[in-house]
Amino acid sequence: MKRITLYFLLFFTQTIFAQFTSNDVKYFVGQGNQTAYLVVDFKDGTDDRSYAWGYRFNSGDVVTMGSILVAIADAEPNFSINPASGTGFLSDVIFNSHSGLDSEPDWWSTWSGSSAETFSMNGGISSSVQNGLWYGLSYGFYNPTSEAPVTPIPAYSSQWFQASQITNWIGTGTNKSLVVVDFGTQTDEVENSYVFGIQYNGTITAEQALQLIQTETSYFNFTTNANQIATLNLASNSGTATATNPWKIYQGTDLSNWQTKTDLAQVTLSNNDWLGLSFATRRPFTPQEASATLSNQNEQKMEFKIYPSPTSDYLNIHSEEPILDVTIFNIQGRQVLKSNENRLDVSNLSSGIYLLKVKTNAGSDLIKFIKN
Repeated sequence: MKRITLYFLLFFTQTIFAQFTSNDVKYFVGQGNQTAYLVVDFKDGTDDRSYAWGYRFNSGDVVTMGSILVAIADAEPNFSINPASGTGFLSDVIFNSHSGLDSEPDWWSTWSGSSAETFSMNGGISSSVQNGLWYGLSYGFYNPTSEAPVTPIPAYSSQWFQASQITNWIGTGTNKSLVVVDFGTQTDEVENSYVFGIQYNGTITAEQALQLIQTETSYFNFTTNANQIATLNLASNSGTATATNPWKIYQGTDLSNWQTKTDLAQVTLSNNDWLGLSFATRRPFTPQEASATLSNQNEQKMEFKIYPSPTSDYLNIHSEEPILDVTIFNIQGRQVLKSNENRLDVSNLSSGIYLLKVKTNAGSDLIKFIKN
């Protein structure tokens, strides 16, 4: 009897913690002092088939499920509906690689309830929306039957972070990718999620991308075991995988379309692809640029002088310590020259402002110079 009771308590506890609440919603559209929530379940067999958004509005506003759909479509380039109007019969919903199309092979059913776990069918997308309630779309009406949306994951916006925000690119080449590492924790209410921009030619595997970062960045290191991340350290953040808390692996092209991968060997990056690693239950969240956020905190500063600046041909570096590495970046953060000398030929560089990074055993530092 005690064993049965214990199993029941364990199951009950897990069920409670598995619930999805308003606190889990990350992506809100609209404005106002009242909030409703929308779940869209594409019922396509993927592990990310069901997503949740929040919608804000004011008391007295005329709001329907269709209004929420239109607002999401207006805010999110990767989300679209047909018809585009906020009333009438809903034909198609498309979000990234997910789609539910009218009669191909089914139709959308509509739902509402007091939570994401208490849905009942309602009268369609023209149904009025009330403060605090949940509304749902589920692709499936007759094939074979209608089913309420399953527990969702929070939708992310494709606009929350973009490659154009990277200021310091690692490596060289014509192709670019982002690597997002999310520890699932906070420091001073800021999420410990970080991103690196990498450059390369052709394609690059997930492990090669991480090795590139490790080679070029003193405050990042990782180990693997059987194509899984075993340990990963980024400045003061660390995560050691266990059987119950492994590093999760994702691939996508922005924050909104992460797809789960079972191991690193499944990921090969080409231009504009993203690699995501998460030591939390969430998918990699909105990051800070690691080089901008962490390098100054974790690399001891060293002092050096450069002359002349401006220069048209040679740039001289004076340092009390032997120089290990010198890198020049253009103002867009792209590496344009690498050396270990204290006299650099910059005559082939275009006129403009550049960043010079000098590394010695004492540390590293950045300084600007001007090329005439």
